Amino acid sequence: MFLSTMNRVRLSNLLTSQKTLNFLRCANVNTQSQTEGEKKLSDVLKSRFANARLVNVKDTSSGCGASYEIVVVTDEFAKMRTVNQHRLVSDAISKQLPNIHAIRIFTGTNEKEFLDS
Repeated sequence: MFLSTMNRVRLSNLLTSQKTLNFLRCANVNTQSQTEGEKKLSDVLKSRFANARLVNVKDTSSGCGASYEIVVVTDEFAKMRTVNQHRLVSDAISKQLPNIHAIRIFTGTNEKEFLDS
């Protein structure tokens, strides 16, 4: 009992680090294939933002397609307010939005913001 409690405490301390969370998130994305919803949204965003250096779609609802986390990095967002960047992404996936319960959008012009943090 004591040992399992200690292991849970160590794991919870480990998971509180943002870098650790990002590492585990990336490891999870790399080991699993994309869900149908992730692929569909990714294809739509890649066609809309053809020059994007990074388009990443992650289903955060354990595969049921209710919520997504989207990252788009492109020079098209240069000198554009964040709200307008998010509006462009939302407009691109507007046909899929009625089926999505929650969405988190991250945009920018420098992919290092999303890979190093």
